[in-house]
Amino acid sequence: MKEINTEIRILSTPNKIWNILIDLENWNKWNPIVNNIKGKLNIGEELTITMSDSKGNNAKKYNATISELTTNKRFSFIATMMAKFMFSAERIIEIKQTEKETVFIQREIYTGIMVFLFWKKLSTDAIGMLNTMNQALKKEVEKIH
Repeated sequence: MKEINTEIRILSTPNKIWNILIDLENWNKWNPIVNNIKGKLNIGEELTITMSDSKGNNAKKYNATISELTTNKRFSFIATMMAKFMFSAERIIEIKQTEKETVFIQREIYTGIMVFLFWKKLSTDAIGMLNTMNQALKKEVEKIH
C-alpha cells in the first residue's frame, strides 16, 4: 500500500465546499483535471470519470465506485485496474472545519501488486493533479464566498 496526501486551506464553510463537490455536472467548469463525470452520488454507485490532458482534451477514462459519502465531511470512490488485487486507487476527499477556515484534504491510497511498478510515476503525476484540483477548488469557492 502507498498513499499520497494533499491539503489546502479554504476561506469558506464546509457546506459551501461540499455543494460545489457534489455538483458533478459542473466539475469541468472549475476543475482543470476532469473533463466529465457521470453517475449518481450514492454509496455503491458507479461514476464514469474522463480526465483532462494538459491541453484540456479528453484523456484517460475510468470507472470508480462510491465507497463513502458523509455530507459536508467525506466523499470517497475506488477505481480498479483488472482486479483489486492487481491495482486499486481510492480517492478520499475530506473537509474539516477549523476556527477560521476549512481544510480540504485529498488522499489517494493505492493497493495491489502493480503499485510498485507505477509508484514513481504516480508519486509525481498524481500529487500534481491533486494539488491542481485543490487550487482550482479554492479559487472557485472563494470567488463566491
